[in-house]
Amino acid sequence: MRLEAEKRRIEDALEAERNLAVDKDALLERSKKRELELEEEVAALQGDLDTLDSQLDRALKMQREGEDKHEALRQAFDEAAEHLVRLEGEQRKWARREEDILKRMASTDRDQDELHRERDDLQEEATELRRQLAQRDEDLARIKERMESTVSELDVKLHSEVQAQCVFLRMSWYCNRSYPFRIL
Repeated sequence: MRLEAEKRRIEDALEAERNLAVDKDALLERSKKRELELEEEVAALQGDLDTLDSQLDRALKMQREGEDKHEALRQAFDEAAEHLVRLEGEQRKWARREEDILKRMASTDRDQDELHRERDDLQEEATELRRQLAQRDEDLARIKERMESTVSELDVKLHSEVQAQCVFLRMSWYCNRSYPFRIL
């Protein structure tokens, strides 16, 4: 009867060990599947970040080009203004060339008006580019914040799953150590 009771106890222990192994395999499979899902999410977020970085680079390049154009037009405007002053000085000196100078002034005025319009257009464009840049900076900050939050959540989940597996493995090791023989 002792042998029969010992046999039942051993069979129960074997059955518990088999169930433990099945649970362990299922837990490991879920962990691997979750890890793959998390890696895919991180890859997708990195792709979004790369896209926003390239958009930001393009916006910055456009802003620099706009500023360069604005500077060139400002210089052209300054030159036109200096030309106008010079023409007015010549008008006082050379009264006989007044008609010619008036024609040049009319041309210069048209150029100046065109430069003013172009400067105003460039200022509006620069303002719009700055607004777009600020908006993209905000978008980038939000995406970075979301990515950091997701990564943090994923780290916490991974840590808890690893701890659960460690506890599971420790319990399994303790059960094996408490029996006088090894169960295969």
